[in-house]
Amino acid sequence: MRPIRFRATTSLNLERLASVLTADPQHPHIHTVDMPYRLTSTWQDQGCEVGMWEQGDALLAWAVYQPPWWNLDYAIMPSERGSSLERELLAWGQAQMLDYGARTGEEFWGAVELFEDTPNAASTIEHLESLGFREFDWSIVRFSISLDRDIPEPEMPEDYTVRPLRGRTEVDRYVALHRAAFGSERMTVPWRLRTLTHPAYRPEIDLVVANAADDPVGFCICWIRGDVGQIEPLGVHPDYKGKGLGRALEQAALRMMRSHGVRTLLVDHVSLNEKAIGLSLQTGFKQINNAHRFYIDVDGGS
Repeated sequence: MRPIRFRATTSLNLERLASVLTADPQHPHIHTVDMPYRLTSTWQDQGCEVGMWEQGDALLAWAVYQPPWWNLDYAIMPSERGSSLERELLAWGQAQMLDYGARTGEEFWGAVELFEDTPNAASTIEHLESLGFREFDWSIVRFSISLDRDIPEPEMPEDYTVRPLRGRTEVDRYVALHRAAFGSERMTVPWRLRTLTHPAYRPEIDLVVANAADDPVGFCICWIRGDVGQIEPLGVHPDYKGKGLGRALEQAALRMMRSHGVRTLLVDHVSLNEKAIGLSLQTGFKQINNAHRFYIDVDGGS
């Protein structure tokens, strides 16, 4: 048997990464559909790398630390779930978190996500615990809705419209809106520009809601893989909340995705975000899975 080789790189071969990400369709990585959004993030602007484990010409696993979410994204072949290779990958990810903290001085919770029905989950959890990870008391809840149904027109307040983002010309405005909606400066212009050029990006399902002056005040980016779609992210400017714009965006996304052949639409929410969960439940989403999060405390100042 050929030895397993490791290498770290900042060069992305998206086709190779996808071959591992979708190797087991019954138990997909939590971010299978919206991974393009994540792979275009700021990790490459902040000194992070993609770790790759290869055997001959085959890619067995890959991982990348994601500063916007303080999270390790990774994918591994089903045969390696819970194996010593997975522990090596998690240990490398932990080292990446600690290195990032040392470089930036940030203090944060470095996290790993795991669907509760993942094969060999018990072994993966043992690996995480042996490395010092502990489980958060909150999780990421996955919701799903079938689009084989009647979907009502968006209930849009007067003087507001839903339309696609106007590409590069609105990137600056989008970044400012995203930061205001989430109270965070992690979204950047380079990240958004990279998203626009990813092969999986489809401009017609990159939606915004605009006010009477045609200024974007809410956003909803959609992703498609096969006949499955996902909303990531959705947000509304705090000055425009309470007008039903988030619900209207979600309804518009459902109609748009169905017109593009999507049969099942996914959305993920933090379990503590009762408002977002309530919005999705009102739209007709049902909970289908739960992703546990395991963390380590990274003290960037130590």
